[in-house]
Amino acid sequence: MKSIVFLAMFASLSAAAFATEIAVVDTEKLLVQSEPGKLGQAHLEEVQKVLQKGYNDLRALYRGQENTAEAQNAVAQGQAALERQMEVERAAVTSVLQSELMASVEAWRKKNPKFHAVMARQLLLDAAPRLDVTDAVLKEMNRRRPKFAALPTVTVSKPKRALPKTK
Repeated sequence: MKSIVFLAMFASLSAAAFATEIAVVDTEKLLVQSEPGKLGQAHLEEVQKVLQKGYNDLRALYRGQENTAEAQNAVAQGQAALERQMEVERAAVTSVLQSELMASVEAWRKKNPKFHAVMARQLLLDAAPRLDVTDAVLKEMNRRRPKFAALPTVTVSKPKRALPKTK
């Protein structure tokens, strides 16, 4: 008798577990095809232009001296600094877009309370197409207007040469 009661309880708990609705979204599509994603890409293109101009200004500063150790060192250090800055900018845009994605998913889920969880399609091996709510979340995301950081500024100046010591 105890085993029958246990089986009945287990069956009802299993049924409740299967009643949990889970939605799936294609996060890559949302980050690339959404309006905020496109704005983020445009922002990064503008950042790239600013950083490239800084690099070009640095090379112009040492034009005619390209073979000197000082020029090669300065250009290499400048290039490394600009590449690091580009990575910082990419990470900042990604962070903003991830926040927008999370807010969009949350807004969609509040409008669709039967869903208890939303998972990224990229984390699943397979999912039924009926679980995919990417287009609905895309509409939510397209309503958002992200704020990205101001464009960086690049200032290039030649270092002052040390004056020779006098005795």
